[in-house]
Amino acid sequence: MSKFFDELMESVIEMDEILRKNHRDSDSNADTSVLTFQQKQAHYDKVRRSNYLASLSIEGFETTPADAEKPLSSRMQVVEKYRQKPG
Repeated sequence: MSKFFDELMESVIEMDEILRKNHRDSDSNADTSVLTFQQKQAHYDKVRRSNYLASLSIEGFETTPADAEKPLSSRMQVVEKYRQKPG
């Protein structure tokens, strides 16, 4: 479990570096500590997904770091899935 959290932390640090680099490249005259809303949202989404996978791991479900990259189902896909189930 420690390896998973180490990889998670590395991923968060890597994402922070990528976001800051992208921000510097897009506007070299602006303050580099200010990120755009889209950059913050992308980072938040990735961290939220990683935290969810970490909580699943703590509860005993088997997860892999690759699970964080899989796209989530949309709300409508989930609704359709359960509408098709009998009972």
